[in-house]
Amino acid sequence: MAEIVLKVNDVSKYYNISNSGSISRDLSNWMSSKKQARPNGKLWALQNIDFELRKGDRLAVTGDNGAGKSTLLKILSRITTPSSGTIHGKGKITSMLEVGIGFHPELSGIENIYLNGAMLGMTKRDIKSKVEEIVDFAQVTNQINNPVKRYSSGMYMRLAFATAAHLQSDTMIMDEVLAVGDQNFKKKCIRKLNDLSKDFGKTIILVSHDKENLSSLCNKEIKLIKGMME
Repeated sequence: MAEIVLKVNDVSKYYNISNSGSISRDLSNWMSSKKQARPNGKLWALQNIDFELRKGDRLAVTGDNGAGKSTLLKILSRITTPSSGTIHGKGKITSMLEVGIGFHPELSGIENIYLNGAMLGMTKRDIKSKVEEIVDFAQVTNQINNPVKRYSSGMYMRLAFATAAHLQSDTMIMDEVLAVGDQNFKKKCIRKLNDLSKDFGKTIILVSHDKENLSSLCNKEIKLIKGMME
């Protein structure tokens, strides 16, 4: 049996709600004919999340808008911290939570590839060995030396996915990575993710509303309802 690479134990996340902000209060009063007090308190985004993943697992995180999916991915990506609970993970993590997140808009495509690789601790030599494969997969050869701020959303997504998929990491975390791009490229991404999981043992965590592709790719699912596991 493959080793456990991620263990999430009783993780919860809340945000404080306060009526003390003067600008917000004044705006609310101006918008309403009556003064309405907004209660202090906590807004729970996640509550009591428990699961574990083994090397090579492919996890689908599903649920309606506002269910807490993106909050969970941000916690797993170490962008934000849980309010309570613990997370134990092994290895390097790459995250793609928005189209092109982690790319610097003023840098070229090729420079962003090197930047992302360096952030993962890869050597210049190791990154260089992957560049041609990344550019070819992303189909951005003619634009690779241009600043990515000039890329279309489709080009941005293709390069971001290709970079995350080909650099050295143990776990890939992706939010709606299949939402942008044509059908052929989506199928290409699915094939690549399958290969990474089955042939190289990468663990994949994926949020998508594309149920057909999720069911064909993932071997596990977590469904969130109002921040809690179903």
